[in-house]
Formats: sequence, structure tokens, C-alpha cells
Amino acid sequence: MLQFNDESRTKLFLFPYIAEMVMCSNAKHLTHDAILARFDPYMYALDGSYQNVTQVYLPVLFKNHWTLYFYDLHNKRIQLLDSQPGRKKSCMSGIQQNLAKVVLLLVADKKEMVVVDLNMYSFVMPDVPCQPNDNDCGVFIMKFMDNWSNGGLSKSIDVAKIKKYRLKLLGRLLLSSHNAHWHRFMAV
Repeated sequence: MLQFNDESRTKLFLFPYIAEMVMCSNAKHLTHDAILARFDPYMYALDGSYQNVTQVYLPVLFKNHWTLYFYDLHNKRIQLLDSQPGRKKSCMSGIQQNLAKVVLLLVADKKEMVVVDLNMYSFVMPDVPCQPNDNDCGVFIMKFMDNWSNGGLSKSIDVAKIKKYRLKLLGRLLLSSHNAHWHRFMAV
């Protein structure tokens, strides 16, 4: 839904299954052609060119916790947004490097540009609002995808309003014209 609502066409929202496939495989040893063959079918088709894409969003589910990887192509920065307190890192793990390799290669292919060297990118974990419990990470990640741009939140997230955010997100998803089954909810 966010992909369709991005009128600027500068944002690319990736399917979470890409991350799951990277984590379950040994992507470190995949060749350029093998990465494209395996992961390209899971790229969302854009209305138009990928040339304007400067921001790539990848939600990742790992051990029952959602995080968001934000790839800032213009500033060559990978940001890990994690709403769970106390999980700061200063460098990427092997899995995170494999994930970045796959994402950057897929985006470079779509943008028809030279494959980007991962070493040119910095990795940061910016301060973000923290979830008050163990089960709101998905809501926080959806809010991050909705409001993250160029290294910061465009709108603040009020932790006390998480239930309200959850209901608003549910309504947006169910009633979106991009939901193939939205007509079922309109008939009620």
C-alpha cells in the first residue's frame, strides 16, 4: 500500500520474504545472476522507472521481532530501526551484510546502474521511539515505514497512542483500493 501511495517514486518498499530467504540461505556465496534469479520475482513492480529511487525500506522478522532496514542510496547509509530498547549495534553481522548485498544488488539492477560496493555504505542505528512491551514491534515498524525519511521521523510517534495507531493501520489496510478484497469490507 505504501508503494502505491508514494507519488514521488523515490521510495521502494521491499517484500519481507526477501529477508527471510536471505536468512535461510547462504547468500554470501550467491553470484550476481543467482541473486537476480532467486530474489527478483519478489520485487514490487513500480509504475514507471526505478531511476528516481533513493530510499529502500525492508521490514525484517527475526526471532518474533520486527525491525526495519532503511537503505539511503543517496547518502550511502544503511539504518537499522529497532523499537526494542537496548539493542544498539555499531557494525553489521554476517547475515546483515548478506542482506545488504542482496538488496543493493537488486536495486542496482532495477536502476540499471553499476553494482554498489557495500564497503561504501555506513551502518547506523538511529535513536527511535521504543515499544513499551514485547508485541508492538510490527506497529512501530509500520509507523517507521510511513514516517521515516532522510534519517529521521517526519512525525513523532506517541507511544501512548499505539492502540489508536493499530486501529488506523488496520482500517487503512482493509479499506485500501489496493487491497484485492476491499470490496468484501465495503459490503458489510
